[in-house]
Amino acid sequence: MNFIKRALVYVARKWQQSVIAFLILLAVYTSALIGLSTLKASDTAAANLRGQLGGTFSLEIDKSNPANMQNMGSADRYTASYYNGDPIDNAVIDEVLKTPGIADYSATIEAVANLKSDDGQYYNLVENKQNYFSSAQTHHASIHGWTSLQQCSYFANGILEVTQGEMFSDGPSGKAVISRELAELNHLTVGDHITLEINKELTGIYFPTEKQECDFEITGIFDILQQQQINQFTGQRQMLQNWVFVDSRTLLSYLSGLLQSIGMRPEGYNKVTFSIEDPAEMDSIIKNIQSNRAINWDCFKIEFDNTNYQSAEKSLEGMNSSIRIMIVIIVLAEITILILLLSIWAKFRVRETGVMLALGESKGKVLAQRMAEIALVAVLAFGISSPVSGMAANGVGNMLLTRANEQIVTEPASNAIQPGMPITSDNFDLSPVFAAPKVEELTVTITCDIFAAVYGLGLLIALLSVCAASIPAMRMKPNEILSKLS
Repeated sequence: MNFIKRALVYVARKWQQSVIAFLILLAVYTSALIGLSTLKASDTAAANLRGQLGGTFSLEIDKSNPANMQNMGSADRYTASYYNGDPIDNAVIDEVLKTPGIADYSATIEAVANLKSDDGQYYNLVENKQNYFSSAQTHHASIHGWTSLQQCSYFANGILEVTQGEMFSDGPSGKAVISRELAELNHLTVGDHITLEINKELTGIYFPTEKQECDFEITGIFDILQQQQINQFTGQRQMLQNWVFVDSRTLLSYLSGLLQSIGMRPEGYNKVTFSIEDPAEMDSIIKNIQSNRAINWDCFKIEFDNTNYQSAEKSLEGMNSSIRIMIVIIVLAEITILILLLSIWAKFRVRETGVMLALGESKGKVLAQRMAEIALVAVLAFGISSPVSGMAANGVGNMLLTRANEQIVTEPASNAIQPGMPITSDNFDLSPVFAAPKVEELTVTITCDIFAAVYGLGLLIALLSVCAASIPAMRMKPNEILSKLS
């Protein structure tokens, strides 16, 4: 009978020992598979959690650099100056977007303009009946340019809501969204056109007639959901009813054309805010951007906000640390138990070893039989541990994800609505709101590489354990073994 057949017979005959070894190996394999697959999935979950926390930086013109400022002369003891450096335009934005790791951006620009119809008639603005002078600038509306209206904090925080038509995004240009009150006052609907006009009456500057107007299509009409605080000092341009939201690319092109028509340099965007995919990479992303020589860094500066990630960094690191500690403790404990049991069982097989050696079996074949026995049990244990660990891994992963979520405490955004906050156009932060991935469930998949690594390492440990437990008997001669047992 060869050693493989003897191994099968022994495993069947000593089924109690085989069951115990099977359960230990099953526990080792299952815990290792769950731990390693959850650890692998948790890296993705941690990255998504970091994305949920958010990280942004803004590109702004650097007015603190004297080389960028041009004096306009002095009046009395005051000296006026204006920015004369490079503008933040779409070309600069495109250069920044070449940097890997940037998820989205929002470019904002503001202006004041007259509102006109296609036939040249001025539209009326909604009046503030508490302000007796509100009709003095009845056509001068506040214009707000956004890359995507979904990013505007007024809409994201539930102050305004588009109830007719749709918001515009970073796509087709020439789009506008106006209030229901302004639309009803001037009999406007979705699909109509509205013209912005900036002329001498508004600015005191003579612009060429053909450059004064810019046409927009009304794609949406919004309602005001939260009451704005208005008093006798609130001007018409401050009233949300008279705000006109347009796409920033079209508005920037219009304003740049106006300035260039009188020989002035275009100003560009007021500020451009970028969101990043992983706030942990903030420093490296900014360094990569600042190494781009196509951007004139004498004119621009970067300000970044990474506070939410920094406050939650320990919790995110703790999720992976918990998994690693769990793997090490459980696997080491189970391997220790396995080695101890195999050592105890080996002592009960000393006589059997001596007899087999006395009958002419080589030590190699005796050891090969022991290794075949544990290998048979290991194959069975691994085959059952695969579906069991697959079912349990998601539960363990989501438990750790929930724990990490509970430990993360984020700072409230400065542009979030707080109870009792007055909704005015002056005291509310217009910083953009970027969509973030919501991680509520962790999907854990046990991949082939994890299967191979766990099975291979587990089998190796089991075989080495058998070898270690058999060493004392293997070092003795057959007559020496039998004389001690007689």
